[in-house]
Amino acid sequence: MSFLVDTNVFSEPTKIRPAAAVVEWFREHERDINFSTITIGELRRGIESLPTGRRKSSLQECLQNLCHCMKGRVLSYNTGAAHFWGQMKAKCDADGIVIPSLDSQTAAIALRHGLTIVTRNTSDFKNTGVNLLNPFA
Repeated sequence: MSFLVDTNVFSEPTKIRPAAAVVEWFREHERDINFSTITIGELRRGIESLPTGRRKSSLQECLQNLCHCMKGRVLSYNTGAAHFWGQMKAKCDADGIVIPSLDSQTAAIALRHGLTIVTRNTSDFKNTGVNLLNPFA
């Protein structure tokens, strides 16, 4: 099984006291992990909001290293994903279900590539049709 890891899971190991279950999950599934350009943007946004200092510099370096190490496993929101997104959003709209834009695009990427989304925010994705895994649970 392969996974698309959401931002809240990728950021967990950078915390002072990361959840042990999440760190262990990463170790066990290292070869099956993918992430999206959406996650890169969300991580970068969080880093840029920090004050200048050691933590910000360290996280900038960590993100650069992550992008380098994950070459070939960084998935984009592209034309193929856009088709999945349009189908999914039309169904959600018809059912009166609201999904945040970035989450719905992440779900479309996962659907396009047949991946399970790994996230703490399962409620954000529950109506998208993707398989979900919460490593915090």
